[in-house]
Amino acid sequence: MRPIFRCAALIAMVAMGKLVVLADEHGPPVKHREMNSITPAAESRAVVITHARLIDGNGGPPIENACVVVSGDKIVFAGAQTEATIPDDAITFDAGGKSLLPGLFDSHFHSRDSADRPIQYELNNGITSFRDPGHPFKFYDWLDRNSLTIPRVFLCGGHLDAVPPAWPKQAVVIESAQHAAAAVDAHVARGASAIKIYMRLPVEHIAAACEAADRHGIPVTAHLELIRADAAINAGVDGIEHVTSFGTALADPKQAGIFEEVVGNDSNARREWRPRLWSNIELENNPRLKPLLDQLLHQGTFVSPTLAIFESRTGQKNATSVTALAFANMLRFTELCHQHGVKIVVGSHTAAPFAEQGKAYLREVELLVEAGMSPLEVITAATKTNSEFFGVQDRLGTIQPGKLADLILVDGFPDKTVQDLDNVSRVMLGGNWVDPQN
Repeated sequence: MRPIFRCAALIAMVAMGKLVVLADEHGPPVKHREMNSITPAAESRAVVITHARLIDGNGGPPIENACVVVSGDKIVFAGAQTEATIPDDAITFDAGGKSLLPGLFDSHFHSRDSADRPIQYELNNGITSFRDPGHPFKFYDWLDRNSLTIPRVFLCGGHLDAVPPAWPKQAVVIESAQHAAAAVDAHVARGASAIKIYMRLPVEHIAAACEAADRHGIPVTAHLELIRADAAINAGVDGIEHVTSFGTALADPKQAGIFEEVVGNDSNARREWRPRLWSNIELENNPRLKPLLDQLLHQGTFVSPTLAIFESRTGQKNATSVTALAFANMLRFTELCHQHGVKIVVGSHTAAPFAEQGKAYLREVELLVEAGMSPLEVITAATKTNSEFFGVQDRLGTIQPGKLADLILVDGFPDKTVQDLDNVSRVMLGGNWVDPQN
């Protein structure tokens, strides 16, 4: 993996029309900050959550009868109730019978023009941070006028693609390696905390974008199909969006070549040809499988499968034998990634065919369990591993002293039954309880 999260802290600022980079020895680096301002709780205020079942995000078993002490917007204690020192003036909340988790992260969420989706789809469901990979900044101009409480918003800016772009209104059409580097610089100057590349960008331009992103200390994530995943990882990408991005790297080379030719001539053809390609992938005796899994593991590449948007089951919702078999192979490949130790994260892609409105994230975690992850492993993927993908693991993603108090209370036992993540009863953002919002 490129050393994007081990860089010295930098602050990207725009001054006199130029991108200026300054060292910052105090606090988290601005390069990984959210686009919106989260109002922190007053430093003088202490909140104590008692008798909770603590799932701290680190992957260990829950701590029964636990206590978490929050001072201002920071966690100052997390552990056994018997070991806690509770300030005399603290506001106490009894969480008996509830599980306490870090706020969830959504690695792949698209919103535009208003706070409605971030509130209804994300914050009300315990998602306190999300990344929109690839939508232009103009889709989030409303942030400056917003007065509602929404999750932490991390943006990539318009995705980098090549002629003819699949989404012309959302893409920066790259013409050269120098252009790719300049686009990265411009995105970072506007606040991008990651860069998204799209399926037509040639490998040499991917490499130039990754080199530029390295200079700023931010990750590059990729939606691939025409560019093979192994080549993109070699070029420096840190994350892969969508399990379908691995199709041409796994498929028989002749079939991959046909797919590339057809989809190369018509981006919309991928909707038909993607399941065709995946339905013919043989995973169990595939000479390309282990080298790809080894590469993902050794490079530390993050994988956001977004399985829910590709779900197809025999006899249900317009499924065919081709789409059902294709999805079965996608599910199995995700399982093999997990078994191999690949870093899997949770992304909803906003909506999914087998999910109620606003519940695509829940469907995604259910499918990850179906793909062989335990509910506790899925929670870790949704919190700690995702925070690493966002580059904010120094301040978010787990419940431990020094971290920001983005917390959720869940009725039930989500480490045993992942569907219990649908029972979020309270959300804390920056040390403040969030009132339910319509």
